[in-house]
Amino acid sequence: MKNSMSGRASSFASTFAATTSLLVCAVASAQSFNCAVDSKGSTVVQTTTITAPFAGTLIGNYDAVNNPTGTQTRPGLFGGSGNIPIPYTASFVLDGELNANPLGSFVADIDEEGLQISFTGLSVDLLGASIATLPATVNINYTTFRTFSPNSLFPGGVTIPVPIGDATISELQAFQSSKATIGVLTPLKAGGYSFVAAVPVDLVLSAEVLGAPVAEKSIIPGVLPITGTLQFTAEGIAFSFSISGSDSQTQPVTDGAFADQPLALPTVFPTGGTANLLISGTVTEVSTATNLTATIVGAGIEQTIPGDLDGDGSVGGGDLTILLSNWGASGDGDIDGDGMIGGADLSILLSNWG
Repeated sequence: MKNSMSGRASSFASTFAATTSLLVCAVASAQSFNCAVDSKGSTVVQTTTITAPFAGTLIGNYDAVNNPTGTQTRPGLFGGSGNIPIPYTASFVLDGELNANPLGSFVADIDEEGLQISFTGLSVDLLGASIATLPATVNINYTTFRTFSPNSLFPGGVTIPVPIGDATISELQAFQSSKATIGVLTPLKAGGYSFVAAVPVDLVLSAEVLGAPVAEKSIIPGVLPITGTLQFTAEGIAFSFSISGSDSQTQPVTDGAFADQPLALPTVFPTGGTANLLISGTVTEVSTATNLTATIVGAGIEQTIPGDLDGDGSVGGGDLTILLSNWGASGDGDIDGDGMIGGADLSILLSNWG
């Protein structure tokens, strides 16, 4: 059996000798590491301002059957009768700071010989799988109207800021949009490297106010400038870097209609009361302005090379010998996992030669 296996190995080694002799066996200096963000040790501070103009009508929450003591609205200085819708224009304003522990991953390609680093597949959930809140205000301008229960006059033509509670931000993620610009490694006296790189990303934002989306998967393209350090460890690498960036963008909203959302409007003449209204309208566009500062730490494990059967970190003659010695069988050399060592496995090995 042993002689038969040796004969097979010798035969196949001869058959593929011409092929392997054509391979350029240059040792590649670049290493690829699968990196994960340490959420507990990483922080994100995101200052976000979202504004969304909209228009529609206000009406009292009076209902003859279900809420007969509710507020009624009537247009003009003197009112009239009934519960009448009042036209308005307004804008949502969300403005505040988010603090979170991000989650994410990426691949770092490190070339120590060429002193270069690049990132691929960067994906970071800046909210850390949580939902954030920001204080929300409606800046509203309406025509003159009166309310009854409570009795009050609301002069028109004046923009009034009305706090309406918190808006929810359900998504804030950064996805790498193309291959990163090659960054520069600088050796440190204490070991390891410092680096500078730039990663193009799409920042994806989703937010909601009064049950209506003011940003639904809004995409803000930008570039994240990254500066940091890395150290090689027994397991792979440990990294620490900072990200900072800012951007702004305005996008149309195609499905921004909402209806009969509660709005507690402070009375004007006299003051001190609250008119309980229902607000309906349509959001037409959303403008976002963001400023991001993040500190990201984590670790990376070196990617295994398909075809590195002897575990020496590269694919070469020793790996080819192992594969050929098991040709037609299973076990070491079954790179594609189909249960038999054959031509497909040899093709993978040769494609990673060197």
